[in-house]
Amino acid sequence: MSWQSRILNGVLKRTMKPVMFSGRLTRARMGISAWSMEASAALIPSPLANFTRVKQPVHGEWVETGEDTSRVILYLHGGAYIAGSPRTHRPLTVMLARKAGARVFALDYRQAPEHAFPAWLEDSVAAYRHLLQRGERPENIVFAGDSAGGNLVLVTLLKLRELGLPQPAGAICLSPWTDLSCSSRSFRQNVASEAMLNAAAIAALGRHHIGRDDPKNPLLSPAHGNFDGLPPLMVHVGGEELLLDDARTVRRNAQRARLQIDYREWPGMPHVFPLFYSLLPEAREAMQEMAAFVIRVTARPQLTNQG
Repeated sequence: MSWQSRILNGVLKRTMKPVMFSGRLTRARMGISAWSMEASAALIPSPLANFTRVKQPVHGEWVETGEDTSRVILYLHGGAYIAGSPRTHRPLTVMLARKAGARVFALDYRQAPEHAFPAWLEDSVAAYRHLLQRGERPENIVFAGDSAGGNLVLVTLLKLRELGLPQPAGAICLSPWTDLSCSSRSFRQNVASEAMLNAAAIAALGRHHIGRDDPKNPLLSPAHGNFDGLPPLMVHVGGEELLLDDARTVRRNAQRARLQIDYREWPGMPHVFPLFYSLLPEAREAMQEMAAFVIRVTARPQLTNQG
């Protein structure tokens, strides 16, 4: 654990974590959380790239750095399904594009409180269909996402399988939120060690998103999903996170399905630590591994239809 990460953890515990609401969940508090995330985005330096906004037929932005254009990453941002945007996650999407030699399409999907499940899932499936209709080949596409975006990566893969659509070449999940009921052991035990997330706020949001649905619905909580037929996966998670067990569930489900999975727990790293690429040596190492994964899976021969 680097000295930079020790300092960052201390800063996050004193600033970002206390800012998250801890009382009754309201539309106003969700709106304030979304505003705060957008406002704080300027505090993390973003490398230079070309950004092209897209409004039809899906919302998002293309991130291009002038590298090889055969690979495409569909990036699904985090933010507990109430916050975040392509803009807030540019430090990740730009470096992924640069290191992997890829174009990144960062989806601006619908979120709460204005929209409820399955709006974000419908948007991610629509984005993938759009890429295919543009002529992008499944074997050249990799999904990536963090936190709630990691959830969305996995539920989208499950939905594609249900629809009979071809699977992408692979998928990356950073600190994925895979159990919206927030009932895991790490969610209870890592309240103090977690540097960024307020446990009460995340649990309240999970209950809100589940609503009257089945909390074990795999399209809400992929921790309860069967991963048969999904593509190779990569997971990175901090060793003291609330969502540590959520990530471990991905590993367990992938192993049951005999999928290829690259899984790594990083001691002392905060939630979605690769976002801090410019600050943490561990984030730069993880980014190198993510880029290598993208390059490797898009170079694999596609012998069978994964749909």
